[in-house]
Amino acid sequence: MKNFKKTIVGLALALLFTTPLLTKAQKVSTGTQETGETINVTGSSLNKNIEATGKEDINIVGSSINVVITGNCNSIKVTGAGIKVKAQGVKIIHVQGADSGVTYTSSPNKNGKAISRVSGAASYVTKIK
Repeated sequence: MKNFKKTIVGLALALLFTTPLLTKAQKVSTGTQETGETINVTGSSLNKNIEATGKEDINIVGSSINVVITGNCNSIKVTGAGIKVKAQGVKIIHVQGADSGVTYTSSPNKNGKAISRVSGAASYVTKIK
């Protein structure tokens, strides 16, 4: 468990020094199909507020990051340790790492729940009222 946390923190620090802290509104396309906007938050000990419009894919990588997302987004991907995300609306959530999680209030999916995948000790995805 301790080695896993050290590995995650090491990965987060490596990414911190090789990528920008915040890249907003990069257009991403696969072939001729546009997938919307990607917002990347990378680093350590950060607090970020993001206003989403419904099309964004939000990637958060690092350690000890707190993010609040207002509005709806397409997806949230969390990779790292000690990352906490509060979101209003989201379709897809992936959490990978130790002690990281996403809470959200709604999803446009038919059942009202986000499609989620979680791996890592003490990590979670929770729908709140």
